[in-house]
Amino acid sequence: MTRGFSLLELLVAVLVIAVGALGVAGLQLASTQNNRGALERSIATMLANDLLERMRANPTAGYRASLGSAPPGFVDCIAGSCSPAQLAQFDLAVWKCMLGRWRDDPACRSVPEDVPRSGLAGGDGAVSEGTRTVTVSVVWQNAGDRALEITAGR
Repeated sequence: MTRGFSLLELLVAVLVIAVGALGVAGLQLASTQNNRGALERSIATMLANDLLERMRANPTAGYRASLGSAPPGFVDCIAGSCSPAQLAQFDLAVWKCMLGRWRDDPACRSVPEDVPRSGLAGGDGAVSEGTRTVTVSVVWQNAGDRALEITAGR
């Protein structure tokens, strides 16, 4: 009788340890997914702020872009001087290419190689200007659709 009781204790202990290990593995998976989501939100925030800073540096030009629209033709303002409108076109082309969705677009192939590329899957953006505000939206896809919208005064 004593021998069987020890075996039963061992089986219960193995079961408890297995359930605990599965719980730890589930927590690790959830933590990894949440960290990836936080990284994507950080990248989207940095990209939205990047465009807002470009707009502040070029206040006389109009910046308009919509979701689903390809980047404007690339104008190389690094090699030479550009008008404010050309600089806005350059900024929008570089920004749209950095978002991720348009990497294979002809305009993005013209962007210099040293321009960083984003890790946002299907990343796209939109810009709308009001009389005193600018709305920059960055959207991307992951396990679920995630979106970030930043509104800033001009």
